Amino acid sequence: MDANSAKAVSAAEDFRQFVKELEDENDILIITKEVDPHLELAAITRKVYEAEEKAPLFENIKSRKGSGLFRILGAPVGLSRNPGQRFGRIAKSLGLPSTATGVEIISRINECKAKSPVPPIEVSPDQAPVKQYKLFGDDIDLNALPVPLQYDADGGRFLQTFGMHVVKTPDGRWVNWSITRGMVHDKRHLVGPVIPIQDIGVIWQMWKEKGQDMPWALCFGVPPAAIMVSGMPIPKWTDEAGFVGALSGKPVEVVKCETNDIYVPMNAEIVLEGVVSVTEVGAEGPMAEYHGMIFPGETKNKPLFKVNAITYRHDPILPLCVAGRAAEENHTVWGVMQAAEVLNVCQTAGLPIKMVWSPFESHCLWFVLQVDRQKLRALNTNIPDFSKKIGHTIFGSKPGWYIPKLFLVGDDIDPTDLRDVIWAEATRCQPLTNEFF
Repeated sequence: MDANSAKAVSAAEDFRQFVKELEDENDILIITKEVDPHLELAAITRKVYEAEEKAPLFENIKSRKGSGLFRILGAPVGLSRNPGQRFGRIAKSLGLPSTATGVEIISRINECKAKSPVPPIEVSPDQAPVKQYKLFGDDIDLNALPVPLQYDADGGRFLQTFGMHVVKTPDGRWVNWSITRGMVHDKRHLVGPVIPIQDIGVIWQMWKEKGQDMPWALCFGVPPAAIMVSGMPIPKWTDEAGFVGALSGKPVEVVKCETNDIYVPMNAEIVLEGVVSVTEVGAEGPMAEYHGMIFPGETKNKPLFKVNAITYRHDPILPLCVAGRAAEENHTVWGVMQAAEVLNVCQTAGLPIKMVWSPFESHCLWFVLQVDRQKLRALNTNIPDFSKKIGHTIFGSKPGWYIPKLFLVGDDIDPTDLRDVIWAEATRCQPLTNEFF
């Protein structure tokens, strides 16, 4: 193996390689004409989602100037019109060929569940592209960044739509990577939800009980495998970094933050670091969300995320998700990773489920479970008992907290084909007889 091959990285391991491969496959459109971050940029991105067009890379954002820091990649894990590659950006994020099917994607994720975690390894700051440029303290002005206003009813400009939060427990035993939104509050603060049932909320509560603000980092343009796993409801006290290492076959290379002891992917595009207050809150929202709805004027107080430092690489790229009607990253990332975990939950419980998928058009609200009928017959059960057992198993699990509807289909139905699912529901589901609450 020559030196160049030894250093080769996959799109799953490196965001810049991911962007390069999208360009090589003609699945990215570089936009050099000036675009306004006030509504226009998000509107273009929404059109891209709806038409399943090439991912837009905005290089000339109005007001970016010298202090604007970043370019923006819209629809980073949207669907593709490339023939035979509709799930290409999802597949590429997981180290699969762009031609991978839904079954191959789910299988890939769950195969890695059986592998031993591969812990991250630390590299020195001089090896980390994300340390090329640094801003500290009062040199930071989030208001000066070209952060899009996505919808006119949104409560503000959301910088964090597709970045990865990194926090850890006070004793350092659990490091959590997750995705949750963040709105610009003022020059030095973001504001966003810290939901108690989510892992970031569980860890935040631990810091609150100690009476200390929670050390935190927010990373943009991380290895695509990392952002996928950040959207997966894996069990508490499990480090996502180890699972990402198992998924990519290599340890994630991380580097220490400048102002706290959080470690972040060394090849990230941009890192914000600081603390999440356990006492201070600010008005947040509303925001148009993954179900395609917004509730204008519905503002709530949420914790403040104080930014003490920003590090970034040369000419960085900010990935952007414009939530709304399917299919966008909430559906292609969260929905897919939820489906994989639901399959794992079922198979761990010994249930005869061979495939799970959330049709993108259902906005993460329908999950379709393909039953292995041969194994089902061996259980010698009946429709009500089997259906209720499935329901209790999934609704009682971590991913089940968000899921309202399950559809059980035979192995002649493809869960990834919405036409198949609708036909099965319309022709095989008798009201009351085949429905269970």
